[in-house]
Formats: sequence, C-alpha cells, structure tokens
Amino acid sequence: MTFIASLSNWDALLEEDYVQGQIVDAVNTATPFKDVLRRVGMTSGRRRIYAAKVGTSQGQGARAENAAMPAYGAGEYQDVTVSAKYNYAPFKITGPAEEFGDKKAFVRFGMQILKDTKEGLRLFTGRQCWGDGQGTLALLNGALTAGDSTATVDSAYGVLWGSLATNTTFLLKRNMMVQFGSEDNGGNGYRITGVTSTTFTFTPVLANNVSDNAKISILGSANLEIEGMLVGAATSAFMTGVLGLATDTYHGIDRSDYPEWEGNVVNVAAALSLPIIRTARDTIYKRTDDEESNLFMCSTEIARDYEALLQPGQRFAASKLEGGVTLLEHDGLRISKDSKAPIKAFFLADTKTIAWAQTREPHWLKDANGIMRVIPGQDAKEALLKWYSNLDFEQPRRCLIAYNVTTS
Repeated sequence: MTFIASLSNWDALLEEDYVQGQIVDAVNTATPFKDVLRRVGMTSGRRRIYAAKVGTSQGQGARAENAAMPAYGAGEYQDVTVSAKYNYAPFKITGPAEEFGDKKAFVRFGMQILKDTKEGLRLFTGRQCWGDGQGTLALLNGALTAGDSTATVDSAYGVLWGSLATNTTFLLKRNMMVQFGSEDNGGNGYRITGVTSTTFTFTPVLANNVSDNAKISILGSANLEIEGMLVGAATSAFMTGVLGLATDTYHGIDRSDYPEWEGNVVNVAAALSLPIIRTARDTIYKRTDDEESNLFMCSTEIARDYEALLQPGQRFAASKLEGGVTLLEHDGLRISKDSKAPIKAFFLADTKTIAWAQTREPHWLKDANGIMRVIPGQDAKEALLKWYSNLDFEQPRRCLIAYNVTTS
C-alpha cells in the first residue's frame, strides 16, 4: 500500500527529531569550544546589553602621615550591545518524493534529508566561529570580466593564514552559492562547479566585471555572519590592518578609543615552540594579573606541531569530547584542534569569558499551519531550521590570536 506523506506527517517527523535533541546536539558540537561555553539569554529583545569595564579606577594610592585622605578614582564603563545573527538551514522536498511504499520508507527518506539540513547548519556555524563577522571566504586574485567562469583566489587574509591550495579555514566548496563583492547575478548568485588548488569554476558566466581583491562570500551572507574569534579577540590595528575591516568597533565599542576592550594579537613569525606558547600566555597575564586562559585552539597542522614538542617525560594528558574532538592538556593548558581553524595560527581563550548570546536553541520556524509549508507555484514543500545567536567576548583581553606561525 502506498504511503502518501501529508503536512502533518512531515511536521510530526521534524518535531520528533527536534525533541530528541539531535539538532541541538549537532550545533553544540559545531566547534570544539562550543560545549564548554556557558549559555546566555538575550536581555533586551534580539540584543544583549551590559556594561564593560574599559578603564580601571585610578585613585590616589598613598598619602603622607596626617595628610588628607586619598582622592577617590572611578572605573570607566561602556555599554556593550550584542545583536543576534540569523542563521538558517532549509529542508525541502518535491511532490513526487512524497509517495512511499510504506511509512518506514517515508521516515528513512525524511531522516536522510534532515541529516543534510543539520550538517549544513553545523558546518556553517562552525566556520563562522573562526571568521570576522563579514562572511569573507576568500579574496579575488585578479579582476574578472563579464563572461568569465573561472576565478583565481587569494586566501582571505593573505599567506599568514594559508590558502585555498592548503585548505585554509575559509573553504570554497562545490555547489556553494557565492557572490563577488556586491556582484550577485541579480540576487541569484553563482554556483561553484569545481575547485582546484587556487581556482574555482562557477555557473552561470559572470554578468558584470569584478575588480581585483573583491571579497568572495556566500550569497546573501556578506556582513551578516556570527562575529567569531578573528574579530572577538582582535585589536584595533588587527581589525583594520590584517583583517581589512572598515571599522575597529566591536559590539558597539571603538577599540581605538578604549584599548581595554582589545584582545591580544601576536605576530609569531617563527615555528611553534613551547617558549612561544609561554610568551603568548604571559602576554595575557600582563593585562589581567592572572592566567585564566584555559584553552589552546588551533588547526590540525598546528596541533600536529604542538604534539611533536611534547617529550615523553613531560606531563600531558589526552581526552575525547563529543563529536570526535580531541583535547590534549599540557602544563595546565588544554589544546583543541578544529579543521576549520586558520592553518598558520593558534588561539588562547578563557572560555568563562566567551558567551553565546542566543534567543533560544536551534528550532524550526513554526506558525499556525505547522512546520512544513507548501511552496507557492511549486510542487514542493519546505521547512526552515533557524538559530538566532552570536558569539560575545565579554573580556577580549583574556583571549589571544597568534598568527604567522611557520608550520612543518
């Protein structure tokens, strides 16, 4: 007997999967440090607002005998405003795909498509956690002319981060829909059809000329993504210099005006060594008077070089986390690797001072008609998985970006 799926059937299947927590679990393992960060709710609609200390009290520290009591000082505060970013993953099926031999076949089919939806949200969220909030995938190496269908790329932030040839963080993948700067083919974008070491092909052919060094981003995502580690732990000079951003303002505070709101950036310009890691930790220590940074995050390449530094006689321990993530601890510092992290860099983080500003956990868009909807003018139905969130570095000075590391 043929089983024909209805809207209520689809709703029940999607709701069941969500209730089981599979979607939430998938996103929670999007990055190695996602699970250890504390969750926070938004305090004002889609925004989270709180006061950050950007100037320490500078009152008188001593006085002479019988002299007047010390003049008091006062700390300086600025309001931080964190806005939730919108992340979506579509779930779509066509009419002919809704007829099955039995209900089991329907469930198997639905779960197969759902797996792709969950993986899509997890992968894009994980990539954004290492990004600059601007959606930069790569930069165009050489101008393009209308009619072209092949693009040569530079890595997003120059050779310091790696390149397309070495599979840097900002990967360009087949079937990805992209735009070149503001050139988006009238809103339809360009589909990547193939990727080589430094080039990719796309369809349709380019509609308009594009200048050299144009930013390549996912269609419709430019300047709208989660503000990740590259901007959260940055300095003013790093944001406008290395990242090439138009502003050095992070979550409403101008870092050039308030250096206390800056992170720490070190240009390593050498191969990884334990003294370099020690120096990086001391950079944070001098600004905080403690060593609370508890996580060393890096690419698989940096992790490989780090592990090679550890001699058998030294104290280190390894452990496994969810999602296949490995944590290696040495000298009280845990290390975690992520395939989406910039290749020639490592990051120190105080996970207690990095928060997820989110309205709620990932969930389906649901109205009075349920989760699934008929697409007007098409023999198809769709659902939308959504997650409104952002990363917030509450004390950037406790985190560090070390770049230009020579890898083996």
